[in-house]
Amino acid sequence: MYIRVIGFGTNWWAMRSHDTSDPFCFRRRAAYFNAAAVMSGRRLHHSAIFPGQIRFNAKSGFDPEFPLRTLGKTFLCSAPRQFAGKMHLLFERRTGEMMPDAYLVTLKSAEHGAIQFAKPGWKSAGVRPISISLRSERYEAMLLFGPGDWVESDLGRWQVVQAECRIRLNEVTEGVLP
Repeated sequence: MYIRVIGFGTNWWAMRSHDTSDPFCFRRRAAYFNAAAVMSGRRLHHSAIFPGQIRFNAKSGFDPEFPLRTLGKTFLCSAPRQFAGKMHLLFERRTGEMMPDAYLVTLKSAEHGAIQFAKPGWKSAGVRPISISLRSERYEAMLLFGPGDWVESDLGRWQVVQAECRIRLNEVTEGVLP
């Protein structure tokens, strides 16, 4: 499956090789993880209502020193899978300008409005949650969108604009959502 990255979650961490005799154990065989979390001041809160994470291995083409360079890039990924109560998504390697099957999008309450996660119909059937963190009224949600998929907030419906590689609020006319 080909996934284009539009946004990451707030929480980053790494795991290194256990072979500490290797002088490059922190870089050569390291794995980098990302998940949704909510910042409160300088504290990071892991209030997962849908626990999950994405993973980049050292051979994936991800540079941990410049994670934002990955935005807009397409990766070959294994399908998301449930393991040990969490959703896992492995980014295997970077590809050229392939047409993506899905988009990794991160929504935040301050930018995208309130989402009622407990309410049925907050997302289209094709949207797959990877990681959702909720603290009081604030949230961060990492989701996989397919073409034509949407998420509804109190501002309206959000969809991916494929040509611009970003998420956009749909225009609402006369109180009817498209």
